[in-house]
Amino acid sequence: MQCANPIAHGQRCAVRDVAVNVPFSCSRQCLSGSVVSLTCATCGESVRSPRVVGGGQARIHSWPWQVSLQHKTQHLCGGSIIDPRWILTAAHCFRNNLALQNWRVKAGSEILSNFNTIPVEKIFITDSSYTFTKDNDIALVKLKSPLSISDTVKPICLPFFDEQLPPNAPLWVTGWGYTQQDGTLSKSLQQAQIKLIDSNTCNALDAYQGAVSDKMLCAGLMEGGVDTCQGDSGGPLMYNPGHWQVVGIVSWGHGCGGRSTPGVYTKVQAYLNWIYTVQKVSVLVSIT
Repeated sequence: MQCANPIAHGQRCAVRDVAVNVPFSCSRQCLSGSVVSLTCATCGESVRSPRVVGGGQARIHSWPWQVSLQHKTQHLCGGSIIDPRWILTAAHCFRNNLALQNWRVKAGSEILSNFNTIPVEKIFITDSSYTFTKDNDIALVKLKSPLSISDTVKPICLPFFDEQLPPNAPLWVTGWGYTQQDGTLSKSLQQAQIKLIDSNTCNALDAYQGAVSDKMLCAGLMEGGVDTCQGDSGGPLMYNPGHWQVVGIVSWGHGCGGRSTPGVYTKVQAYLNWIYTVQKVSVLVSIT
């Protein structure tokens, strides 16, 4: 998917619930962070490996956690299944769109028009002021009924609390967003391989000039050309150290695929305590 960032220099595009089965890789223990009683579940497994290096059309079997968030039957943002009833996405998707009855989630197909929708029960954000700035651009969507797990519908893993992405780590992004600046939505799911860009490079004077915080990740190609774009907001930035993890959420940037202005993503690792708290208890900030 060529091209990031829904609006030029804009964004792409409390709670305590009871027991939740958190998809979590069980290969090691958490070394930090205050998490209570996690239940391990299978996550981050797909039946098909992505075959295209760079960008191109995707199969949902490769990315079965990818969903479409629909507002009044229209695709507005992407999201990631982290549990059969929970979708991880970007908070700015809900700016001026807070009515729950207008939201539904589609899962299970790479074709945008092909799949059935599930209504939304609740939307949770971290910002009680509803200012929807680039900071804290993360939201959780609770579905009214759980998704049925299959080869085309599966949860992705969350990263570990102590996860360290290596320099220039290979990452993937997916979505139905524009394939070029000022374009139109893709009818079929697109995928692109990009890489992690260090914060010093991303915050340079010819890039974002210090606007990328430690709760954000920068990823793409500094020479431009491959990126996320309008309609990709809320979708996953993925890394595979053995199982697929959603390490970032498509958030903001300058234009789409421009030189020296790669995509900026919410750093999921920085919000793990909040995610687990929301899933466990359901009382921080709830849009009802």
